[in-house]
Amino acid sequence: MTSKRYLPLLLLLCSLFVIVNKPASALRSSDFYLQDGDWYDDWGINRNNFEGPNGYLPNLAFETLGENRDLAYDIGVWFQNNYQIETDRAEAILKYVQTWTEYGYDSDNVIMEDVPQEEWAWNADEMANAFNETTGARAIGDCEDLAFLCGTIYIGAGFDAAIVDATDHAALLIWLPEFSNANHYWDLPNDDRDAGWIWVEATGNSNPLGWTPPDFEDGGWTAYSIGSLEFVAEPEPSQSPSIDLEVLITIVAIALSVIGALLKLKRAR
Repeated sequence: MTSKRYLPLLLLLCSLFVIVNKPASALRSSDFYLQDGDWYDDWGINRNNFEGPNGYLPNLAFETLGENRDLAYDIGVWFQNNYQIETDRAEAILKYVQTWTEYGYDSDNVIMEDVPQEEWAWNADEMANAFNETTGARAIGDCEDLAFLCGTIYIGAGFDAAIVDATDHAALLIWLPEFSNANHYWDLPNDDRDAGWIWVEATGNSNPLGWTPPDFEDGGWTAYSIGSLEFVAEPEPSQSPSIDLEVLITIVAIALSVIGALLKLKRAR
């Protein structure tokens, strides 16, 4: 590969260096306290439990949005200013997150008072502050950590986004109906628009934008809007076009008739 092919990536990394390495603000929650066996942050959000009014899904997203926006949001603003075409911008953001994060289990990476945490969630700014393009350090997190990071960056970049709460998994949806390579375009019931939400799966380095994992193609999960939108949706799976059985039988019969006629014509010759 020639050096010219590396130039766009080099320019991207150099520009984002200024954003990622600026001083962290007070928006990164650091005051954790133990209550009834679970750890809470200074917003009162339970970092060990995703459920309930104080659970981290989707509440943790709002620590880094609106008037609380900071590093992760600013990364998204950079992408909006430097990628004019939305589809290119969306793909570049996912690639950036995949480059500077690494999937890891909470119990291996989060220790509170010498106790490994079986379940833990980091907010987007905590994840953004954990990677460093100068040293090459990558932020380590699991599915919900990556979903929150992606969510704030995409909103900062001008996209509508929703956090996905699925069985044993969390991910992100963004509204991008013009993207041509998704395997599913989701229609969220409480959103006024038709199918056009696509899946963002950052848990693997090679997962492409718009790829809904097979385990979640049948719906059965909940999408929580974040940012300026307000809805909670439980989508049904997108239906592939089906062919009526009678129509299929007719098509087969016609095809067989044509084949029979061609064979007779061949023998006649």
